[in-house]
Amino acid sequence: MRRVPINRLSHSIYGKPYNRDKQYPGLHNAEEKIYSSSESDILIYTEERTLMRMRWFIAIFLLFLIPSIVLSEEITLTQNLNAKAFIVNAERDGLWEKSLVLRFPDKRRVLSSSDGFIDATAVVNHSAHPELWKKVSQGMKTENEDGGKVYLQKIKDKIAKRLGIRSEDIAEMGTAADMDNLAVVTKEYKPFNVTALVTAGAKTNALRTGVDEGIYVEGAEPKGTVNILILTNAKLTDGAMSRAMITITEAKTAAFEDLSVPSSYTKNVQATGTGTDSVIVVSGTAGPRVTYTGGHSRIGELIGKAVHEAVIEALGKQNGFKIIKK
Repeated sequence: MRRVPINRLSHSIYGKPYNRDKQYPGLHNAEEKIYSSSESDILIYTEERTLMRMRWFIAIFLLFLIPSIVLSEEITLTQNLNAKAFIVNAERDGLWEKSLVLRFPDKRRVLSSSDGFIDATAVVNHSAHPELWKKVSQGMKTENEDGGKVYLQKIKDKIAKRLGIRSEDIAEMGTAADMDNLAVVTKEYKPFNVTALVTAGAKTNALRTGVDEGIYVEGAEPKGTVNILILTNAKLTDGAMSRAMITITEAKTAAFEDLSVPSSYTKNVQATGTGTDSVIVVSGTAGPRVTYTGGHSRIGELIGKAVHEAVIEALGKQNGFKIIKK
């Protein structure tokens, strides 16, 4: 027979003290011992071992819980926009992925430069490391579709599952600009509120439309880009949303001019944007009805100023462009 000592337990696992001698009158406080057979030893856990197991259990539980908390960063929006915005950080093959997600409590009328008109429940601007774009463009390429588009669809499906909605109800953009360099600018003039959320990169494929040559075919475009997302409380008609695209483009081009962003393809030529810029306009639900968003309108002014400021900020963060005072 092998003697296996056990220390007296003074507390239960719930931390409540009890009198062991009272409950078990035959046992003594000092050097209590039990016996086990040599054929099948009985393993007895002391309080310290029990607590250690509990600590390990809690630690393992937190490893699964914490990523869903720390990997999501919330962005504050004005209340009358009636939307929630957050950034989801992830990693693929050791390279970063970051998605800006806007979630609406009900469907919104959305105009996307990529997908046209959509009644959307969410909007996504997905950014990924430039090297990751190269990898997925080749690794996920199919006979009929570019790998980058396949990758973005997978991201859309993943976010839809997370939000509990259909992927068809998401409007999406993609970029290689780092989401850490996101610019958020809000302009307000009662009763209107406009917020621009912009990511921008213009070091590799800035161009001057009408001057530079376009040599790429469907699905083979470069990945530098300016992505502009506009939110407003105003209820925009489809025509107003279409006109907003012009106002947004004019403001972006003015920002490029003010920053003196050069064309990546033609020397000594001022760029007007990049060849892969994207825009998404989200109509509001609580504000006044608007049919015209040109520069002569109050809301057009707000859209233009928000975009202009946000593009300048985003390009400054991403590429270091600054306005040079003359």
